[in-house]
Amino acid sequence: MKIITWNVKGLGNFKKNLSIKATFRKHSPNIIPLQETKKATINRNCLLSFWGRQNCNWMDIPSRGAAGRILIL
Repeated sequence: MKIITWNVKGLGNFKKNLSIKATFRKHSPNIIPLQETKKATINRNCLLSFWGRQNCNWMDIPSRGAAGRILIL
């Protein structure tokens, strides 16, 4: 089982998103926890863009104060 965890410090930067996607595609992890996504909402299209596969289960922990959202794929 492969797990890649990443404190992304926001998912609004296009270059960062490309780097994240490339890393996931290269290593094909089974579980991906992303901390500090800073996203107000997470939808299935956003998840599929990172995961790259149709079968995707996920869990989302909303922000609390200054702490950013946590997303687990």
